[in-house]
Amino acid sequence: MDELKKAYETLGLPENASREEVEKAFERVLRKSRSKSAGAESGETEYEMKLRAYKTIVEHEERSKINEMSRKRYDKWGKFAGTAEKIDDFFRLYRTHVIISVIAVIVLVAGTVAFINHREEQKRLAALPPVDLSIMFIGNYMSDQNRGGDEGLEQAMTAQFPEWKRLEVLLTYLPPQGQGVGTTEIAYQQKAMAVVATETPDIYILDESSFKWLGGGGVLEPLDEEAEGVLKPLLKEDSLVKGRTEDDADDHIYGIRVSDSALAKELPLTMDDMIVTLRIDSKNKDKALHFIERYLKPGVSAK
Repeated sequence: MDELKKAYETLGLPENASREEVEKAFERVLRKSRSKSAGAESGETEYEMKLRAYKTIVEHEERSKINEMSRKRYDKWGKFAGTAEKIDDFFRLYRTHVIISVIAVIVLVAGTVAFINHREEQKRLAALPPVDLSIMFIGNYMSDQNRGGDEGLEQAMTAQFPEWKRLEVLLTYLPPQGQGVGTTEIAYQQKAMAVVATETPDIYILDESSFKWLGGGGVLEPLDEEAEGVLKPLLKEDSLVKGRTEDDADDHIYGIRVSDSALAKELPLTMDDMIVTLRIDSKNKDKALHFIERYLKPGVSAK
């Protein structure tokens, strides 16, 4: 406070002088400094001394204002005002560090939970019997949520083959092609392409639109030989779905339509068409053909 008192004395003002009086006193100093020779050493010394005095008074007033605002802000905390102010100062100074630390903890917890869930899922899958047949639906298909959704669909298909212990069923929605190329349709196509690139089912079940989309890519197994052999007694002419690939100009049988099958109609599934195709590298081709046979046989029902 001695420094503040000295500052007022330097400007020739009482300690209770107003801010307006301080400003006027400093203006007089400025005018006087301009009227003196710029090289006069005594003039420079007096000016600098009064400038420091002016700064001391102004900075003291600003700090007083800030302290008063802070006091009013923390008055609501009563006797804990000091603690609240220290906490606020801490977060103001170290806010970024705190945020980064919180994010790091969240990521660590989320990663730990995901790892535990992954381990539990791996244990659950290891306890299951081997997959007899893996099936992927691609097209305008929707499982019946009132009957268990995708899981209910898998259970219903497994029940149709009591001699098997486990079917794996994956349903990928793909809207009919040629009905616009909006953002949603493109997103569904991209997702379907990613699924086809990463998953290797034994069977694809397609509708007419998705068959045209997937059939020419060389991922389907030709069924000409089977259509003339083991499947021939069960086939009708409209059951055969033909196509060609970019590498082969000749038409081949790539799918068997089973839309009218009694088994197909029992499934908890909304569909317009059901074409069964085999993936070219199917690991369970014999069971895939057995699946087609079962669906083609008239009068067969799981009930």
